[in-house]
Amino acid sequence: MIASNGRPTSVIVLGDSAGPLDRFVAGELQRYVEILSGAKLEIVSSHEISGKAKGKSILLVGNPKSNELVRQAANRRQVNFERLKPEGYILRRISIEGQPALVVGGNDEAGTMYAAYDLLERLGFVFLLTKDILPEKRADVAMPSLDERVEPAFRRRGIHVDNCYPNQTMWSLEDWKRTLDQMAKMRMNYLQVFWFPNTPWLTYEYRGEKNFLGDASVKESGYMLWRRQAGSFLVKDMTVGREHFKYSRIAPPELQEVETPGQASQKAQELLRAVITYARTRKINTWLAIDPVSVPPNLGRFARNRTGDLPFQPVLGGVYMCPADPVAHEINESRLKSLFATYPEVEGYFLWFPEVFPVCDDDTSRAYTLQERPKFFADETLHWKAYARYERNEDRVVDSDVGSVELMRSALEARDRINPKAKVGIGAFGRGFVYPLLDKMFPKDVPFTDMVSRGVWTPMGVPNGDYGGMGERERTLITRSDDDGSMLGMQFSVNMYYKDRTFEGALENGVAGHTTQVNRARGMEHNEKFMAEGAWKPHLTPDEFYRNYVGRIFGQAAAAEALKAYQTLEENEEYLGWTGRGNFPCCGVPREIRIIQSYSEQGNPYDGPTFSGWADFLDRARDESLYYPHSVGLLRQALAHFERAGKQAAPGSKSELAYLRNKTEAYAMHLNTLVQLEKAYLEFDAAFRARKAGNSAEFMQRLDHSLEMFREAHRMSVAMATKFSEIVDDPSDLGVLYRINVYMIDGTDIVLQFMQNIDAFHHGQPYLKPVPLERIFVPLPRIQPGRL
Repeated sequence: MIASNGRPTSVIVLGDSAGPLDRFVAGELQRYVEILSGAKLEIVSSHEISGKAKGKSILLVGNPKSNELVRQAANRRQVNFERLKPEGYILRRISIEGQPALVVGGNDEAGTMYAAYDLLERLGFVFLLTKDILPEKRADVAMPSLDERVEPAFRRRGIHVDNCYPNQTMWSLEDWKRTLDQMAKMRMNYLQVFWFPNTPWLTYEYRGEKNFLGDASVKESGYMLWRRQAGSFLVKDMTVGREHFKYSRIAPPELQEVETPGQASQKAQELLRAVITYARTRKINTWLAIDPVSVPPNLGRFARNRTGDLPFQPVLGGVYMCPADPVAHEINESRLKSLFATYPEVEGYFLWFPEVFPVCDDDTSRAYTLQERPKFFADETLHWKAYARYERNEDRVVDSDVGSVELMRSALEARDRINPKAKVGIGAFGRGFVYPLLDKMFPKDVPFTDMVSRGVWTPMGVPNGDYGGMGERERTLITRSDDDGSMLGMQFSVNMYYKDRTFEGALENGVAGHTTQVNRARGMEHNEKFMAEGAWKPHLTPDEFYRNYVGRIFGQAAAAEALKAYQTLEENEEYLGWTGRGNFPCCGVPREIRIIQSYSEQGNPYDGPTFSGWADFLDRARDESLYYPHSVGLLRQALAHFERAGKQAAPGSKSELAYLRNKTEAYAMHLNTLVQLEKAYLEFDAAFRARKAGNSAEFMQRLDHSLEMFREAHRMSVAMATKFSEIVDDPSDLGVLYRINVYMIDGTDIVLQFMQNIDAFHHGQPYLKPVPLERIFVPLPRIQPGRL
């Protein structure tokens, strides 16, 4: 027994010269066993065992190198660590001088840590990225009879964080540490961190001028987030849920008081360095990612050539440079020097393709592109055909990649001058088609990483073969824990991962592993858990995973109904194309709100909408008003299954079940709100069509009815936000709640006020009441002509 009647009946034994991580692991075993049973196990050194372990079971922590007793057991052939893979581990029941013992040891320190957390999960704990699910407390804890030799299927296992959404940028150092702790518990070892050029994570200069912040990004966000359609970033301006926020700004606590870009840069870089340092204590290697094609507009003005005539791209926050411009290469050299000096502790750095496909149209750039195009066109377009979404012009794709690759090649040459030992790789969002060509162009010590999803780029599935046949080159793939087109409802993508052959396809093609893009950690724990477990069990199926998952979290009595709920939510996710059909997008308000900005710019709105884009919007509104109700029906089915599961759920899962029900209900309410808006717009359009047909009575009746429908949509948005706000237990939810206030509450209010003016005009009433469009639609420079 490990514990009996709430008292310790075992000891934890470390080697006499155990290192800090083994001591930490012993402390974790001690802590969790006490949570489970109330018994606090003693931690002793191997030389103390004869006096302190008499009559007790033994938990042997470590391997033959770190623990003398494990070495003796190995010499007696009781346990075999030979040829165990890096980070592999053993859980094996043996006997030492007649006393039962359990070896909890790995090939290395990381493996020993993973062995301990695996043992704790076998005792009933469930480790998720945002929390632990605790088993029901019990006084008696038996020592399991185990003979397990566990090895990872993939060397790289982790998460990818893009610092561009409030769900992430609000993370404090403590939030980061908690996430890294949970990663270690889930046997992850790899962290990728990406940022856009309008953020404070890196300071560099060109011609004596530092990269500027505060044009594309906002002080109140800690200069971390773009200002386009994003609100004030002040909690006081929220309508619902202010009580959940400890601070006044939508920013991490470390950056609450910053007033200048310099202050933000200092605080942000101190924060990230602390994250990197802490990650190393949990055996997690960090890679940082920058886009070498884009720069802040103040440095971009030095460029001789650039894409388009604009200060900055309003979402991605920079201006795109051209490959034939020597200024671009000089800026990148300065940027790399700063990157290496600012973050020397990371394992490596990625040069990232721009998310869009910028192309330079000046004469010098065009001459360069035409010269290089033959080297790219045939190979790239051969693989590009599977990428049926995003950019569909093959000439543009090739020309853009020609420029990006040249800037990356030049940056690697600069690396060789600055710091030849620095590991530098190439990364992208959905560019698998270019990697077979890049494999011929770059040395094998340049790693590749790419984001993949059938929901975004390749609707027929991920072309895993594009990442194969590259020999010793390290390749990693990035899946999406949640797609950024649907950032309100929870997402359920396990079936998509399986259909994309995420693990088996990677094994077949020599891929080193995966990260999972975490836009919102909370509510996506099942996706993250599947990716973590599949990295060790690559043939794991969704059915096997979910049956085990719901049984362990909710208990066997509730498992059948909980499984049906998850299966229904997976069905809904696929029905919405794994992107939610863009119902709550990452980078601006939903189209049902955004359309009012176009209408407001029409000139005379009182004779009805005539601007370009209105007809297409109505076509989409008709589709969605038919599409979303079926999704709501599936969400209601899942809620019914959760309701029935709740009657038999394990006590420790009650709060998780309440969360799942709350967020499912809020999501259904959100989709109903969008349907209400879409029907209101359709009714509004029908009113003006009646007016055009000469039917004045029908016009007024429909116009007034549409106004009531818009008013109801606003009421529904407040009710949805109130429902969502009932349970907020993670920074991810704070970011969503803030955006609900901006996107839906403020958004529907602006729509309503605008429509009230139009209705008032036709009733002969005051109709020039100011509509606060600037609460969302902050005036920004328009993108001017140019191939961006």
